[in-house]
Amino acid sequence: MSSRQWEGLIPSDSSAVVSTLRAASLPQNQVPRRPVPPDEDAAHLHQENISPPRAVFTGRKDSVSRQTMRGRRLKGALSNPLFVLLLALQILVVAGLVRAQTCPSVCSCSNQFSKVICTRRGLRDVPDGISTNTRYLNLQDNLIQVIKVDSFKHLRHLEILQLSKNHIRNIEIGAFNGLASLNTLELFDNRLTTIPNGAFEYLSKLKELWLRNNPIESIPSYAFNRVPSLRRLDLGELKRLSYISDGAFKDLSNLRYLNLGMCNLKEIPNIIPLVRLEELEMSGNQLAVVKPSAFTGLVNLQKLWMMHAQIQTIERNSFDDLQSMVELNLAHNNLTFLPHDLFTPLHRLERVHLHHNPWNCNCDILWLSWWLKETVPANTSCCARCHAPSAFKGRYIGELDHSYFQCDVPVIVEPPSDLNVTEGMAAELKCRTSSLTSISWLTPNGSLVTHGAYKVRLSVLNDGTLNFTSVSMQDTGTHVETIETAGDDSQTPLPPFGWTSSSTTKGTPVSTRNTERTYTIPVLDLDGEGALNGLDEVMKTTKIIIGCFVAITLMAAVLLVIFYKMRKQHNQQDPDGPASSMEVITVEEELAGVAAMERHLSLPPLEHYNHYNTYKSTYHHPSMLSSIHSSATQEPLLIQACSKDNVQETQI
Repeated sequence: MSSRQWEGLIPSDSSAVVSTLRAASLPQNQVPRRPVPPDEDAAHLHQENISPPRAVFTGRKDSVSRQTMRGRRLKGALSNPLFVLLLALQILVVAGLVRAQTCPSVCSCSNQFSKVICTRRGLRDVPDGISTNTRYLNLQDNLIQVIKVDSFKHLRHLEILQLSKNHIRNIEIGAFNGLASLNTLELFDNRLTTIPNGAFEYLSKLKELWLRNNPIESIPSYAFNRVPSLRRLDLGELKRLSYISDGAFKDLSNLRYLNLGMCNLKEIPNIIPLVRLEELEMSGNQLAVVKPSAFTGLVNLQKLWMMHAQIQTIERNSFDDLQSMVELNLAHNNLTFLPHDLFTPLHRLERVHLHHNPWNCNCDILWLSWWLKETVPANTSCCARCHAPSAFKGRYIGELDHSYFQCDVPVIVEPPSDLNVTEGMAAELKCRTSSLTSISWLTPNGSLVTHGAYKVRLSVLNDGTLNFTSVSMQDTGTHVETIETAGDDSQTPLPPFGWTSSSTTKGTPVSTRNTERTYTIPVLDLDGEGALNGLDEVMKTTKIIIGCFVAITLMAAVLLVIFYKMRKQHNQQDPDGPASSMEVITVEEELAGVAAMERHLSLPPLEHYNHYNTYKSTYHHPSMLSSIHSSATQEPLLIQACSKDNVQETQI
């Protein structure tokens, strides 16, 4: 059958089914005759000289013939496979159109069935009959416990799915199959105990995921690796959370917003992989200490909230990488001070919240007062009040200046010492100060290494120590340490250890006292002449050690030879023949303690005497021998000596 015949047989809508039946019931070689109007039919009969029949008879006959023809045509059509196929196709199309334009009876639909709301209906499962055109589906506040496989498979246009405030305990793998257009998934206020990572498969366009307020206990590594397109992730109020893996947020390089508030966290988790993060919520935790490594690499972070986080200490340079920071909220914590120049790297900072902290207003707070005057000169009372000492309680920090305090030059408690190290080794120059100061080091090549800043081989640690991971020849020379604190411009006496004090002023109006000390780091050069000299020193030391060892060995050998010759000469002077040796055991000393075992002791047979090797006795004094043999009641044990040759062999 040609394509034109196929096109003629395919109906355009449901009203064309009857005409299709008629066309399909005709024989293949017969073309359907065009219906003739009554007027044309009468004219045609008149031209053929045929008179029309009577109306009654003609009507009955036509009715019977038409019914007969219809029955025959219908029977013929049903026997035609092509007709059956087309009829089934038409039914499916009509059913699809009906389903696409339906709304579940328990829901309300609007915007041509694209918005479906089924909230507070007591539903225990996802209802059937949701239109395939749905783009927004709200199933909040129901009793759903399990999201089953393929629950939303036909909703390929769905963009927002709200399943929050249910009793969801389990989300089966494949539950979100078919949601290729899903943009937002809300699962907060449910009963999930784990991250349903397997259910997120194929959600390639998911941008927002809300898991807040679920009894989730841990977040494992790669928990969100199936949804790398995420831009907003809400994990707030996970009050049973006890563990976050270091790799929990890997593959989320597109994330812009992260909520970890009220999760009972005791430290900031590893969020370094979130290189595009712009907003971070950490309020309501138990952080206590903020370390410099917490925000490493987050150069795009713009907003950081850490209210009510029980923070007591923020270590130096903790915010050095937050160059894009616009808003910082540290209100309602336990902060009494902040490290010197903590906010200096935050060039774009516009809003800072420091209120409701027990600030201790002393010399260490002056830098903050100066910074507030420079940053918010129109409203220095916006941020924080002094809590101690009592004389300043209630005063705004921004209103303080150096006239309120008598500040001394910081004292170096533990001065650094000179170092002699070999090239390639690690080294440290330690320095301890008595106050909260800013420490920097000037290297011999003129580069400045500030506190908390990291270079290829050099870094200033949190305690001010200059750390060398690998010493090189360019490190040889004088390293200048500078400690800086806010204060007045008055001259101060020279501190101990030969330190000199000077007063300098930086680009900011903060007046500082700088204390400097210079010292050198000699380094052994292993290249060129230095290498040869170092090698010569090593060789000299090695030769000395080897020489001493050889000398001691030779001396021992000489002593043994002398001893051997003396023994040989002594034996040759003995007239009784071969020298004898014996071992004398005083019965009084050795056997008195075992008198109870006397019956069990016996000497070996006489024929075995010659098999015992003994050492030559050192008891040659006559008095000693007489005292031994004079005992009448206690006989010593005398073992016959071996030959002279055996004695020598044993001694050697």
